[in-house]
Amino acid sequence: MPKLLDELLRQNYPADRFEILVVDLGSTDGTADLVRRRYAQKHSCIRLLASPSRRASAGRNLGVRAARGQVLVFIDGHSSVPSRNLLEDTAALLSRTGAGCLCRPQPLRAPAETHMGDVIAQARSTWLGHSRHSQAADLQVSAYADPVHGGSTYRREVFERIGLFDEAFDACADVEFNLRVRRAGIRAFTDPRLAIDDRPPATLGAFARQMIARGRGQMRLIRKHPGAAQFTSLVPLAVLVTLLLTPLAWLLLPRIPALLGSLPIALMACAVALASLQLGIRHGLGATARAPWVFAALGCGIGLGIVLESLSFIKGADGAQPAAVPQTTQAPAPLAMPRTIADLEPLQQTNRAA
Repeated sequence: MPKLLDELLRQNYPADRFEILVVDLGSTDGTADLVRRRYAQKHSCIRLLASPSRRASAGRNLGVRAARGQVLVFIDGHSSVPSRNLLEDTAALLSRTGAGCLCRPQPLRAPAETHMGDVIAQARSTWLGHSRHSQAADLQVSAYADPVHGGSTYRREVFERIGLFDEAFDACADVEFNLRVRRAGIRAFTDPRLAIDDRPPATLGAFARQMIARGRGQMRLIRKHPGAAQFTSLVPLAVLVTLLLTPLAWLLLPRIPALLGSLPIALMACAVALASLQLGIRHGLGATARAPWVFAALGCGIGLGIVLESLSFIKGADGAQPAAVPQTTQAPAPLAMPRTIADLEPLQQTNRAA
């Protein structure tokens, strides 16, 4: 977090034209106190907000309500801003394109804290670990885009038009919001200059928990917006079911049918082995040894998340709906992953070419 705040404070953008809102979701590692002592007390543009909810969607909504400007940029607290011109480029692109939403590449390029974190980042960048629909790691395209993949910067009128983030979501709250952006016909634009470097989880367990949360978010998204369902969204569930049913096939079926039933898992094993070997060629034998565990956590984690969310729905899940933008801000109360919101107004002129 301190590194991110330093990067935002060093932006080539007038200091009186943007503010930084740090929304704390209940951190227990001293982050909030550090931000308060080292930054908020010394820089008037930085404000620390405490969210009463640990959900990222609620934290984002708190930031939207508290922000004073007309453009909001959402940045995860564990990310890094590689460009000192991010805010200037944001303002210039909004002015030039007339877009209401900007999408950004967000590759896992921030330095990992562990060797496992390095392998997670490497595996996520492979053909087996990355969605073919995502623009998250595309550093080449500058064009109008689908806001569902990467939308992260919005004009305030977007919230006034379609409401806030749905607080029934934690993971995938941004995807659900961006789906409403798309359906409202709001134009979105992406550009490599907007790139933010994301940091991979440090441990396999943290990565697995992240994937489980993503699976739950994807299932909740499908329940709320059935038309958003894609075949690829359910592939992890198919992977998990196949892994569970294959041993039963060998126990209950004659040998030939059992052998045929094992073909899907054999194909998956070949795909994992191939992707792991390719990583090993580029990054060493350590990557080859760790990568299968990463791919397993990716597929099985999302699949398990889908199952858990489905069971939760059967039992009766909560269903908070997106809120409207209020005219006043509620007083924040005390608060795992901080969010940073840089809130700026587009410059009327910019001295850099857009």
